[in-house]
Amino acid sequence: MNRVRRALDRDRDDSGMTLVELLVTSTVLIVLLGMVFISLTMVEGLSGSVTSQFQEFQQTLPAMAPFHTLLAAEVEPAPPSAGVPTPGFASLGNFALTFYANVGTAFNNTTSCPSGQSCSTGGTTAGPAMIVAVELGGDGNPVTALTACSAAQPCSFQMRMYLPLTGLTAPGVSSCPGVGTGPTCQYSADFRLLANVQNVVNDPSSVDANGAQNDPIFGYTVLDTGGIDPVTGTTYSAQAITLTAAQVQTQQLTGVVLVGYPVINPQQPTSYPISSQLLTACAAPSANYPTVATACPADAVQSVSVDLKVAKPGTGSNGTQENNLVVYRFAQSPGSSTAPYQYSAAVG
Repeated sequence: MNRVRRALDRDRDDSGMTLVELLVTSTVLIVLLGMVFISLTMVEGLSGSVTSQFQEFQQTLPAMAPFHTLLAAEVEPAPPSAGVPTPGFASLGNFALTFYANVGTAFNNTTSCPSGQSCSTGGTTAGPAMIVAVELGGDGNPVTALTACSAAQPCSFQMRMYLPLTGLTAPGVSSCPGVGTGPTCQYSADFRLLANVQNVVNDPSSVDANGAQNDPIFGYTVLDTGGIDPVTGTTYSAQAITLTAAQVQTQQLTGVVLVGYPVINPQQPTSYPISSQLLTACAAPSANYPTVATACPADAVQSVSVDLKVAKPGTGSNGTQENNLVVYRFAQSPGSSTAPYQYSAAVG
């Protein structure tokens, strides 16, 4: 028994851990704790980002959905008169857009009528709705080139629908001079608010070295179906031209010679083509202006893009969340290869 006891005593070691063992153990523990902390931080950041993105989608989707539907249903307020189009896009801007839509007017929308007469329209179709999509400053007015929009001073984005007046001359009579025959309808100053997005940070005052706005909400693509250059007599192919923010800002399609647009100076028709065309200028296609894209750029808009930025803490490197959308218009009437899509009372 004494021999066994002495053997057991030799196996006992009360000296504890060495310094090297303690350092190794501490290092492993610190690494494990660091990994756990980093994982928790990543999960927390991802959770905040997802939450903010969801909140942003909750704000912007109610605006994007009707915008897609309405722009796809964009119509000309009137057919061409003497070959001159009446564009369905009343105005093009980097932060504002006005167009007509083939929806929303087959119901009572009388806002005025002759004195002493009944104003009931009985559901008369009044004509195309006018849609205004616009960024508003903190004062509630449309932004200008000097308006600054930021997370500290956010702006907003609204979609408004204006309906044609009815009952101005007689009960139930629309102010449109014949639905789809134009030239224009009369619209009330009152509107229906379709969407209202808060904390918008698309900044009109942010410009590049040339003074062009950096942060537009809207972008436009113009479709030129091709034609014959009246100067050279050569045929150029169909092409899609994406307007720059500077072109929309100045309302001029510049560099048209370089992109193949044969725009001729009317005062000197035999001279070299001029290099710009007003976006809102509309004329009948002619030898000098052979396509709608050159005669009336606003009527040749094929698609509109929307890039809406909303400030949400924890999203993106700059604290904003973007929502992008591209919508193509219906460029032609059903069954027609040439006529623009006109207002339809049956659809509207």
